[in-house]
Amino acid sequence: MQRLISSILIGLTLLFSTSELAAQESKEPRFRLSGFGTLDVTTAGTKQIGYHNEFSHAPQYGGASIFSGSVGGLQFDADLLPKLSATVQGVVKERTKYDLFNFLDWAFLRYQVTPDTTIRAGRMGIDLFMLSEYRNVGFAYLWARPVIEFYMPISLSHFDGFDIKYSRRIAPGFLEFKAYGGQTGSDITVSRGDLSLRERPFFGANASLETDHWKFRLTYASAEVHAIRNQPYHQLLSALNNVPAALWPQAAEIAGHVSAEGKRSSYYSAGIAYDKNAWLVQSEFAWFSSKWPSVNLTNGYLSVGRRFGPVTWYSIGSYAKSLNSPLNLRADPATPANIAKLQEITQTAFNRTLIDQNTFSLGVRWDLNHQTALKAQWDHTWVRKNGGGFLITREPLTHDTALDTFSVNLNFIFK
Repeated sequence: MQRLISSILIGLTLLFSTSELAAQESKEPRFRLSGFGTLDVTTAGTKQIGYHNEFSHAPQYGGASIFSGSVGGLQFDADLLPKLSATVQGVVKERTKYDLFNFLDWAFLRYQVTPDTTIRAGRMGIDLFMLSEYRNVGFAYLWARPVIEFYMPISLSHFDGFDIKYSRRIAPGFLEFKAYGGQTGSDITVSRGDLSLRERPFFGANASLETDHWKFRLTYASAEVHAIRNQPYHQLLSALNNVPAALWPQAAEIAGHVSAEGKRSSYYSAGIAYDKNAWLVQSEFAWFSSKWPSVNLTNGYLSVGRRFGPVTWYSIGSYAKSLNSPLNLRADPATPANIAKLQEITQTAFNRTLIDQNTFSLGVRWDLNHQTALKAQWDHTWVRKNGGGFLITREPLTHDTALDTFSVNLNFIFK
């Protein structure tokens, strides 16, 4: 991954130097710098339950924080040759791990094969949602933050590889088809500590149709877990694999469920959006299927907004629910104490990954000008027993609970 990004950056440097003279001769603006940002204050969580709106963020245990939703980014675009361009984007926000290759969100070359077809290679945003290209750009979407139930399960922000896009205007509207492949990964925070996930091969495709007032989208993606770095995960797996079958016959089978390496996950989603006059409606639904049980999930949302001049009021209903039932390992009274303890640890670890929650949100967006917007949003979330996989809990979630989250943020772009 690092070799690929380094090669692209070196290539960009060489191309910039060779195109300088041509740029001076044509007097065209080959290079463009733009940026975006969100200044956010969020109150969320409790003393026992940690909130985060991305797995890559540290949990917030009550009080107010400026880190949960604050983001800053710079983007550099360059027209290198008549059909060849380059884009580099860096994003600063709270992360589990800070390094250059997490900061560098995009770094790719784009080649215009035909007027309808483009090919890109390098590091690019993962195109799984309606907000994929601008998930970090708060000014570009209505809400104070992407809908947690729908966007949080995918902790991946970019991949290293290639994509090919075909787009064409047809009778109903504008048709676009994209296929891509490569490798991806993320560094996140879960209840059992920091976790590094690497997936390859990663590939997928999506198709969309956009008319004057409607947009329809279908997405498919698939990835195989290549490696996981998390000490508690490997300790649990090792302990399960070393249990004698005579003491716990199901231990090997459960270890197979817990183990993630080599298992493939598939993602399917459909989205629809409507924007006409004063009304904005958007909805997306998805289904995750995997041989890694904790990943199996269905989620979705419906958002409705109404414009009143520069002010838009909106509401959102959303849900996320794991498709697997909680693990219930009842120890036999004759089970040795160390095996009974391992069963308890295994049950707790698995059940903490399960998700079962719904959120109702109310919010308002005030467009101060064409480059600045002020937003406020309140979320009320119902989390069910053994369904707190989006949260960081100090103790297992053995009962239903409810949480309130309130955010105010200022969003801006500049060119």
